[in-house]
Amino acid sequence: MIRFVLASICFLQFTSDALAQTPWTLQSCIDHAFQHNLQIKQSELNNDRAEISYLGAKGAFLPTLNVNSSYGYNIGMTIDPFTNEFATDAIQSSNMGLSSGMTLFNSFRNHLQLRRAKLGLDLASANLEQAQNDLALTISSAYLNILFQEEFVNVAKNNLETTQRQVSRVAKLVEAGAAPQSDLLDVQAQEASDIASLISSENARALAKLNLVQLLQLTGEKASNFEIVVPQEGDLVASPIPNNSVAAVGYAMNNFPEIKAAELSVQDAGLGLDIAKTARMPRLFASYSFGSGFSGNRRQPVGDPVMELAELGETADGETVYYAGVDESLQLVVPMVPTYGEYQIIPFSDQITDNINQSIFLSLSIPVFNGFQVKNSIEQAKVGVLQSEYAKESTQQVLRTSIESAWADAIAAQKTLNAQNAALNAAELAFANTELRFEAGTISALEYADARNRLDIARVNALRTKYDLVFKSKILDFYQGRAITLR
Repeated sequence: MIRFVLASICFLQFTSDALAQTPWTLQSCIDHAFQHNLQIKQSELNNDRAEISYLGAKGAFLPTLNVNSSYGYNIGMTIDPFTNEFATDAIQSSNMGLSSGMTLFNSFRNHLQLRRAKLGLDLASANLEQAQNDLALTISSAYLNILFQEEFVNVAKNNLETTQRQVSRVAKLVEAGAAPQSDLLDVQAQEASDIASLISSENARALAKLNLVQLLQLTGEKASNFEIVVPQEGDLVASPIPNNSVAAVGYAMNNFPEIKAAELSVQDAGLGLDIAKTARMPRLFASYSFGSGFSGNRRQPVGDPVMELAELGETADGETVYYAGVDESLQLVVPMVPTYGEYQIIPFSDQITDNINQSIFLSLSIPVFNGFQVKNSIEQAKVGVLQSEYAKESTQQVLRTSIESAWADAIAAQKTLNAQNAALNAAELAFANTELRFEAGTISALEYADARNRLDIARVNALRTKYDLVFKSKILDFYQGRAITLR
């Protein structure tokens, strides 16, 4: 919601003389800050991270599929897995296969994690919106401060011009012998003071510009030639102050991103507790594998066999013992077995076809006792729920306090401005009378300077209160969901 408020923050386009660089409006400053501010970029990265986590949570519902392959030599005594015989020589072997697995049941843990990941997207979006809100208010405050300091520079210039006219007038009177030299020294001292005030005001304006330039992260020519659009007389006015802060508080509580983020954090903690509880439940997992392999120890005979007596073994003296038996008629039988003089390795393609194997497994895991890990996780999650609820209440209290304080400050600023304007009017009338008396020679330059100082103080107080009221009224506009404008 607040995004549209910030997007609609506008500053009237005022005509100005062509400069080397187009003056910056408040909206252009905010747009530039949104694109280049590092905190905003970090918040946007958190959005990207949340999207990646959401994709991962959806992928947890899908089966896994992996291809595996191996090739190597075995040296020493081993059992050849493809001949099931002992082998002592170096065996060349290769394996390849596919494996797949899928969780059939895990107490809806995947569903909870998917909901939590979706919640993470909303939370990241709310945090980004809050970062943009904070930055927009900071930029607005810095922008108004430049306008405020610009007013001080104009006041200082006007004061200096007035004093310079008096210096010129008194100098002529002194030269004509109509005024003492001390009067000229007094107005010249006032002129020097006005020059110092002008320099101080220009320095303050330069620092205000520097602050905004740094917030915008401008460098080089853009920084050195930075200027803002200055509103014309009557364009910078405060917004109407509501009778109370109830409407602003109600709107902010229902729409501000920090409140949304706090509520989402409570929901996130609740899902974390539900996920922790799933560790108490059984889990069912299915897997399937398909593979084959090749062994350099698996051979086949070459040529025609030769029939020989079946050897049973050897005696201790090294004599060969042959197998013998009797048939059904109790006749002695000495069987003959075929032997081959040469063997060759069975071709790779034939072995791959012959050695195909498949397997399907269902595995069930039932948690019984795990060193209190499951219990501790659940208790920690319960604490997290309470912390998030307290954090939400704290956020609501801070926001409510900020709005109520902003409303009270705006009311006070409005009353103060009325008083300061009245004081300024009185000071202007008094100074006008003093100036006439000074020019008539009925008062001294010191009395004139004292009246000028009182007028300067009244002008400064009125300007300060005016800009204070403008900014605080815009803050109330912001809290009520209205577009911030400087009209």
